[in-house]
Amino acid sequence: METTQKHPKFVRWAVMLGIVIALNIFFFVARSLVLPEPLFENYCPTRAVQPMTEEACMKQDGVWVGTPEAQLDVKTAPAGYCDLFQKCQPLYDEAHKQFAMYSFVVMIGLGILSIIIGVLPIGSSIVSTGLSYGGVLALLVASIGYWGEAGNLLKLGMSFVALVALIYIGIRRFKD
Repeated sequence: METTQKHPKFVRWAVMLGIVIALNIFFFVARSLVLPEPLFENYCPTRAVQPMTEEACMKQDGVWVGTPEAQLDVKTAPAGYCDLFQKCQPLYDEAHKQFAMYSFVVMIGLGILSIIIGVLPIGSSIVSTGLSYGGVLALLVASIGYWGEAGNLLKLGMSFVALVALIYIGIRRFKD
């Protein structure tokens, strides 16, 4: 007959927290391999020299912003400045919004999968607990990361689905 060794509580908690942290690190690395984050430099390349004339600005695909004469301190100062980001920034912002949405979907899926695996009877309560808590943390991180971009109906839907899923799992798995 096989006996199991009793470990101190702090060791059990350490292993469980280690699973939670390692699982979420794994999720982030896997997500970054599958879904690379858009880089600002790919949309708005850095330039070594800031254009000082309107013609030079247009050649570098910038937008010349004129300065009113009253604001010029020195007569030799340029009559404006070149905004090199006005055209490329919206493209980057749109790509980043799309990345945030896809990242949200991937992390929610991994979190739900982790919770489902965690509530299955796999033999170790520490592993099950770590997987479950890791899934909940993935749901939390995904929601926080996309919360600002989500509309009110999507926020309500996300909250409702998470609440219903967790209550359902709690009722089905943990009958008192």
